[in-house]
Amino acid sequence: MTYKGFTIQPALRQLVDTGQWELNVFISWINEDEEDSRHFVKTGRYATEDEATVQCITYGQQIVDGKVPGSSVG
Repeated sequence: MTYKGFTIQPALRQLVDTGQWELNVFISWINEDEEDSRHFVKTGRYATEDEATVQCITYGQQIVDGKVPGSSVG
């Protein structure tokens, strides 16, 4: 999905031992004709893939908005 000029791509991982989902997100953008990207991981586990996907996109939007201390893009 695109948000404020950034592409947010969920990259979820299902844990073998519990079946829960872990959040990984890639955020990419074009900077002076070159594509750049960063990978972020959020601690926490989610019961379903759908729930994890929604939380992943929300987390990516919070990073783009500068609301996650220590995580930034651009």
